[in-house]
Amino acid sequence: MNRFLFILVVASAATAFTKPACAQVVWSDEFDTGSVPDTRTWSYDLGDNGWGNRELQDYTRSPDNARIENGNLVITARQIPWGDGTRFTSARIRTQDKVTFKYGTVEARIRMPNLADGLWPAFWTLGNDFSEVGWPACGEIDIVEMGSGAAISAGVTNRRVGSAAHWENDDSYATYGQFLDAAVDLSEDYHIFRLEWTPESITTYLDGQQVWVMDIRPENCTDCTEFHNPHFLILNLAMGGNYTGLLTEDQVTAPLPAEMHVDYVRIMDNGHTELGGSAIPLDFGGTSPAHSGSWYNDGQSGHGFSIEFGVAEDNSPNAVVYWYNYDVLGRPLFLMGAGKPEGNRLEVEFDSPVGMRYGEFDPATVSREAGGSARFEFEDENNATFSYTPS
Repeated sequence: MNRFLFILVVASAATAFTKPACAQVVWSDEFDTGSVPDTRTWSYDLGDNGWGNRELQDYTRSPDNARIENGNLVITARQIPWGDGTRFTSARIRTQDKVTFKYGTVEARIRMPNLADGLWPAFWTLGNDFSEVGWPACGEIDIVEMGSGAAISAGVTNRRVGSAAHWENDDSYATYGQFLDAAVDLSEDYHIFRLEWTPESITTYLDGQQVWVMDIRPENCTDCTEFHNPHFLILNLAMGGNYTGLLTEDQVTAPLPAEMHVDYVRIMDNGHTELGGSAIPLDFGGTSPAHSGSWYNDGQSGHGFSIEFGVAEDNSPNAVVYWYNYDVLGRPLFLMGAGKPEGNRLEVEFDSPVGMRYGEFDPATVSREAGGSARFEFEDENNATFSYTPS
């Protein structure tokens, strides 16, 4: 959702790209469990500050505004009593830091509400560094937004789909967008909105029909680094604001409450896709490279471990850990253990502690009745924190 007036257009609609073949779904939310959006995946934006667009709604985390029902995420815009008058409420949810992606095919199956007039639904992305660099330096991709003032004037409020990009170009705000007028009213049924994002281009589609394309190759978009960095997803239903041209509550005439139904959101690998975030489990399946590390403390010779990930006989994920350590007397210990990875966590029970002297294994030298427990919490495939009990 754009926040300021268009200042600069840097792109060409004439460039055509071949749509990459879609591969497997690598992440999805099918909205088929729970009663509210899963907080392991989604966070809420809250408040009635206008969001840089003079919007009229107050975003809440109430189930009245965002709930899971019948296999759908339902975002509801309402007008409720407030003091001597009324106010609008709605919801905006995002996957920042929890589900991020760079490049890929993204799809959402959505039934829009009746927008006429004043509702502004959107499915879009921001660069995951938004909190550090701000907007527009983080970059923004609008997969779909509807309810524009131009659509209202043209009488196609429920049919006009807009897509756009916003970024910082040589310290100036840049934007490029286009729209498509669908042949049908998009509030009457579900429709598929898709983003194809590769290192060369960004393209959006409505039910397979291209809405917009932007060339992001360095030779054609010279300051578009924002579109080669990880982004996160946002779903929201705004009310009024600059995009609609309706800036007071009395101008909003859309029937309320109004519901935006999202059947699913999916990210598919298009051959370039990179996932990240706390809600993305590490891929421990199959055979993967070993993780290893070591550290050194004064007065000791050091510590080290290695982890080998694979699968157990029942094809469930499995990990084996080898660890050398020292007891309180400085005697070396060599411990072996196994555990089952779950999400980004690996818990290990060391069942086979044995002794070691001068690099030679000697179980009789050092023995313990129990090897203890360890926990690895992975931030990504290269970083983890480690704790051990009883030491």
